Amino acid sequence: MRCFLSCLAAVLCCFVLGAETIDWSEAPEVQAGVRLVKRETDQPRLQKINLMRIDLRTGGLEFTGSARDPDWGKPMPDWDKAVIRTRRIRTRDFLLNARRPAEEGGQGLNMIVAANSAPWWPWTKPYTHKYAHPAGLGILNGEVICDTRPHKAVFVVYEDGRADIVSSVPESDYRSIRVAASGFAIILRDGEILEGGSYEKEPMPRIAYGLSEDRRYLYIVTVDGRQKGWSLGATGKETAALLKEAGAADAINMDGGGSATLCYWDEKTKTPVTVNRQTESGYQRPVGSNIGIYLK
Repeated sequence: MRCFLSCLAAVLCCFVLGAETIDWSEAPEVQAGVRLVKRETDQPRLQKINLMRIDLRTGGLEFTGSARDPDWGKPMPDWDKAVIRTRRIRTRDFLLNARRPAEEGGQGLNMIVAANSAPWWPWTKPYTHKYAHPAGLGILNGEVICDTRPHKAVFVVYEDGRADIVSSVPESDYRSIRVAASGFAIILRDGEILEGGSYEKEPMPRIAYGLSEDRRYLYIVTVDGRQKGWSLGATGKETAALLKEAGAADAINMDGGGSATLCYWDEKTKTPVTVNRQTESGYQRPVGSNIGIYLK
């Protein structure tokens, strides 16, 4: 524990001093191939930031994501403008369900990281809909979950393990995709910070994914927001700058706001740890789309 705290203090110090890049060798390893740093700053406003780096060359590392609901394609019972694609679930429960043994109704996967991914609808009062229709392109193991075009921004992992961030995916590639999830916008391309769209303009809670130029590392950043005295969020440009600082060359802004959730599995406590805080009460929103990383 003393070593962990020393490493964490060193990383936080680097942030406070305004280092242009993070020394990831000093960051605590929370899982095999997974390192995490935390940042607290009051510039340009009060922010609580979490940055995670996943080494995609870690032995046995695989991706999965939200699957079709058993009632996929049927009309939503509580919203007549869409059909069922997925079932909303909290990201931590997505992780727990994946880890549950198959004989108990789970998947029996050694899932080590889970994060919410694509935006979805419906998002209308009373905001308690059981099912979801994720936006853009969603694929799991070659099976299409949703395909609303234009795609605009997609995080994709192919069957051969390659990960990428692309503006669209040709239909001819669908069968070769392990996981695909759409975001709002690409906010970093070849190291250049991009404008994004209207969703990226105002400070708010954020989650975004980034990839190193050689595609070895996946970076996930969260910024808490809408919590006076705790954290006030980030714009899309600020989020892109954080990922660039972490080592990303390309990045995609995923579904933020109260949906933003990043978890990892703590081997010592045998529980999922949610690294960000959506609300002061600790409430975690069921979301329409998640990705997971597990070890074989």
